[in-house]
Amino acid sequence: MRALQAAQWQYDNQLPPPVSESAEEEAERCWIEEGIDQLMRGADYVFKRRMRPQQGVTQERFAVAVEEFAMDRLCQGTGNTLLGRLILSAHAKHGGDSQEAAHNLLAVPDPDEALRQIAHDLLMPFAEQGVLAQAEEAE
Repeated sequence: MRALQAAQWQYDNQLPPPVSESAEEEAERCWIEEGIDQLMRGADYVFKRRMRPQQGVTQERFAVAVEEFAMDRLCQGTGNTLLGRLILSAHAKHGGDSQEAAHNLLAVPDPDEALRQIAHDLLMPFAEQGVLAQAEEAE
C-alpha cells in the first residue's frame, strides 16, 4: 500500500514536460549561434532585407563591446599591469603571453564563453530580422 501511495504522490507532483521551441525560436537560435561563430572567427555578421539598410554586427562593434567589457573589469581593479603586459607581449609577438594577458584582463573563468556571451548579446536584437532576411534570400 505504501508503494502505491508513493507512486501516486510522484505522479501527482510531476512537472509538465518541457516546452519545446517554436520553429521561429529555433530559427532565431540557429541564426544567433551562426553569428557567434562568425564573430569569433573575425568576420562581420550582417544582412540586408529588401528596401532596408544593412543591419547586423560588425567586427568593429564586437571589438567595442569586448573593449567595454575588459575596461569595466580593469576599472574594477582586476590588475594594475594587465593592459600594459598585453600591449608589450603583442608588440613582441609572443602569442601565448598575449593570450594569457588577454584572458587575465577579462577576469572570468571561461574567456571563450564570455566572448561568446558578448556576441550573443549583440546579435539578439537582430535575430528576428536576420531570420526574415534569410527567408527573403531563399525565395
